[in-house]
Amino acid sequence: MLVDADDGFTDWIDITNELAAGAKQLKVGELLKPDSLTLFDAMVAVQVMDPRLDMGMLTAEDKAEIALWDFNKRLTLTDTLWIIDRMFSCEMTLHNSAALLQTIYTCNYFTVDENMVPRAAIGNKSEEACGNPARDLVLYPLLIAVGACCARVWREYQNDNLYPDEDVHSGVVVPRFFTEYSLRDVHSLLEGAREYLQEVIAGEEDAETQKRAAGVLVEQIGIRDGWLRMLEDLSAETLAEDPGALRRGMERLRSLAALHKRYVEGSGREAAESALATPVRGVFDSKCMRKYPTLSPVRPRELLTRDEAHAAFARMLDDTAQVDELLGIESVERMIHFFLRFSRRSPTPVPFVRSLVMSAFATNGRVQLAQQSAAGFVRRAVSELGGSYVWATLETARGAAGIDARERADAFCTEAAGLLVCWLKSLCQNPPRQRRIALKSIGGWDALQADGEQLDMAVFALANPQQPPEAAADPETNVFALSSWAYHMKLLAMETALLAGVRLEVYLDYEFAQVFCYAAQVFDAHQAHMERVARVAALQPSTRQSPQMQMQTLPWTARAVESGECLAQIERWHVLAGAQKDLATALWLVSHVSGRLGVFRAPWEQRTTRLALEISRQQQQSSRDMLDAQRARFALRFRAFAQLGSPAPPSFAGWLATSAQLDSHALGELLLHAGNVAGEAKALLERSRRAAASGPAHALDEWDACFRPLYFVVLANAVALTKLRKRAPALTQMPQPLRISGDQALRYRSQAVEAALARQTGTEGGDHSNGSSQGNGSNQQSQPRTKSERRRRKGTGRQDQTNASAAAAAGVAQRWLDDAARLTKSEVKIAWSCTPSKHPDWPVFSFQ
Repeated sequence: MLVDADDGFTDWIDITNELAAGAKQLKVGELLKPDSLTLFDAMVAVQVMDPRLDMGMLTAEDKAEIALWDFNKRLTLTDTLWIIDRMFSCEMTLHNSAALLQTIYTCNYFTVDENMVPRAAIGNKSEEACGNPARDLVLYPLLIAVGACCARVWREYQNDNLYPDEDVHSGVVVPRFFTEYSLRDVHSLLEGAREYLQEVIAGEEDAETQKRAAGVLVEQIGIRDGWLRMLEDLSAETLAEDPGALRRGMERLRSLAALHKRYVEGSGREAAESALATPVRGVFDSKCMRKYPTLSPVRPRELLTRDEAHAAFARMLDDTAQVDELLGIESVERMIHFFLRFSRRSPTPVPFVRSLVMSAFATNGRVQLAQQSAAGFVRRAVSELGGSYVWATLETARGAAGIDARERADAFCTEAAGLLVCWLKSLCQNPPRQRRIALKSIGGWDALQADGEQLDMAVFALANPQQPPEAAADPETNVFALSSWAYHMKLLAMETALLAGVRLEVYLDYEFAQVFCYAAQVFDAHQAHMERVARVAALQPSTRQSPQMQMQTLPWTARAVESGECLAQIERWHVLAGAQKDLATALWLVSHVSGRLGVFRAPWEQRTTRLALEISRQQQQSSRDMLDAQRARFALRFRAFAQLGSPAPPSFAGWLATSAQLDSHALGELLLHAGNVAGEAKALLERSRRAAASGPAHALDEWDACFRPLYFVVLANAVALTKLRKRAPALTQMPQPLRISGDQALRYRSQAVEAALARQTGTEGGDHSNGSSQGNGSNQQSQPRTKSERRRRKGTGRQDQTNASAAAAAGVAQRWLDDAARLTKSEVKIAWSCTPSKHPDWPVFSFQ
């Protein structure tokens, strides 16, 4: 290395030896630099995207561990058991959105150079070929099976159901383990490993610990073999050739889940408790990414423990079993409820399971469960909600009007199919993606609703030529089957987007009241819509489709949608919307009370230091500034709903007026009303369940699928509000802490900041105002003689008025805060949390 000796670029000195000698004297992590080396120089020395920035530094311990790696070491079965257990942890970590470089590539046996692998010895029991039987007859067959399983998982990812930047980390694949061995070869290798282990167990030469390890490995081979066979049955290639493989795969899944449970509770637990597996140092290199500098840089990731890995595998099997439920669904309504429930599963299923459910539902524009076109899926959905008379009318219509209506109906179904399939598949994405897609789809459903209205009127005219033209536009005469279904789907997307924000915690504290207020309006519109559809659908004539039409429109069976089935589905949606409307109303009232008690606070209310309060005072100079900030936030939060034709979009002015109305009621009165509304939701769901119990055999199962998670939340909130009323009877007669007008209520937050700032400075606003008046008392005894004195005296008067206004504002805020603190300490404390295992979108309040 040469350096410039005289800053003239003429005299260069070689300092290579000096640099090397100095570097040897530095300890790991030390840096020798001149004062001229800045942080900028250090950052630009290595590019930000250089993998070496993220792969981690090799410590002395890392180097010592790497030095212990010996490919030719003769392994025992206890050694092999430890390696396989660690590889299982790597595999389960990989399925939880990790990268190959962070998981299975860390195993040196997996990524060793191909020339070092004795291919002829793998699975070969002859004495000449097999010098390391535990490695060649057991370890490598299992590693090859792991590679085959990962290859089939990766093949599922190629269906483009997921977003690689969010769920799946791309990476290279080791060709030898993933592609060189056919599925038959892998199963043959596993069977050979099982036979060898059985010989060890039956023999007399091996130690008892080796026999026990062999028994555990035999069970692991059974689990691996079942997992690989199930993945093959559920692959897209297999299903394209043999649709019946889906059923076979579900049967294998049930057997595999039972086998895995026996292993975890039996020999697997005994092996873990007795420390049967022997750790082999040097086999796993957690910083192996330095070997692959061309790949996307990733940091080392902590692997799941053995128990965590098996728990993750059990959840993975349980989530995959949801595909079996898909096989028994025979209506679009139940399909929608299935995907809504799947989207709320907690923890969120791994990417492979979510992609598998999407592939099982629809691939390449077809509903895979019955190889039905997505447009036919829409026809079935419309028939279930509004009756099948639309399609019967279009089938029998003649003339130019009939041809035009059929073409428009085909275009409607094609466009709706794209929206419906995209939305249902989005419910299998990660929760943030679910919310984003729901928000984006709302505009599409709104436009589709408008198109459907015109088509519905044309269909009504074809079916009822004797009716006057104005009858087609009458919502009490025309069921508007197409537009009503589009409106129904739009409302579902709006509800999904609103409630997903609660689960994702995207709302600020003071926004909960806004969100639940608007959610109550949306659910109210949904309930009213279902009432109208039920009322008009009951008047429609019962129609049956011809066999030709049925084959085109029914995705599962040739059974037409009966009028009773249509009305029953409408009633279920009506009950669901009504219960959620009442629940949202109750939560809106409780959120409003919580805000007034100080439980929910805006960000500028949470500042306690004097510096933060001073900054807050500068940022919030007036209540108008605060309102402008809230108005901007409100517009941002509800911008996706602002351009909709129906229901009425939310407005900030309407929200302020509604809040002012609630401010005129006592806190106890609001909590009492919230309890009554929650009780109404509970009673509605219970009446619906009693009706389902007395109906057909499948009605109760449908009730459980639609309402059980919601009923848990409604019941929990209703019980909490009832306990509050019983515990504090005086709460129902609690006087309003401070009755203020709507305009004064809107200035509360800025007043609270002023009052807190006054307390921090140790000077109350009133005292400050009085001091200013006393200081100007002598000047008030005589008239000013000059213009400058008059201007100065006039400015002093304005300052007095400002101080008096500030004192009054601080006094109002202080009384409000004192009353709220008194109620919080003596009457009620409110806490809330979501319950992911039950229903993550709705919070449950508790009162102490």
